[in-house]
Amino acid sequence: MPTSSPKPSMWYLIPAALLALLVAVLIFHYATQSSSTTASGENLTAKAAWELVQEGELSIVDIRRPEEWRQTGTPQGAIRLSFETHPEGPEGFLRDLEAALESDKTRPFAIICRTGNRTGLLLPFLHANGFTATRAIPEGMAGSSHGRGWLRHGLPLDR
Repeated sequence: MPTSSPKPSMWYLIPAALLALLVAVLIFHYATQSSSTTASGENLTAKAAWELVQEGELSIVDIRRPEEWRQTGTPQGAIRLSFETHPEGPEGFLRDLEAALESDKTRPFAIICRTGNRTGLLLPFLHANGFTATRAIPEGMAGSSHGRGWLRHGLPLDR
C-alpha cells in the first residue's frame, strides 16, 4: 500500500512555519530578558505620535505584515518594515531598520502594529540591539485596551 505524503504545493509552508517559530522564540527570549518592556516614556498614543511626526521629531515604523498594510494602509510617512516576514529574519530586519534610520540608532522612532502586542514584544529586542530612542504605540492601528487606535482616531494614512 503506498504511503501518503504531503502534496508538493504544501512544501512551501514548512520553511514559513520554521521562520515563524524562530521569530517567536527570539521575541520571547528578548522580552523575558528585559527588566521592563513598557518603562515610563516608552509608550505613545497614536495622536501623540502623529503630532511628533508632524513636528519632525519622530518616525514611525509599521512592523506588520504586507497583507496588513494592504488591508488598512499605514500611518502617513511610516517606514514599512515587517518583522515577522523579513526574508532574512531578525538580523535582516535590524540591518534594514538601521539603514532606514540613516545608520543612527539614537534617532527617535515609534513602532506600531495592529493592536500593540507585537510592539510590546519587539521593544526590548530593539533596545537590546542598541536602538536607544525606540518607543511603542500600544493602541496600534486597530485599537486595544490602550486606546482607540490609529484608524479610529482618523489619523492620516498612506495606501
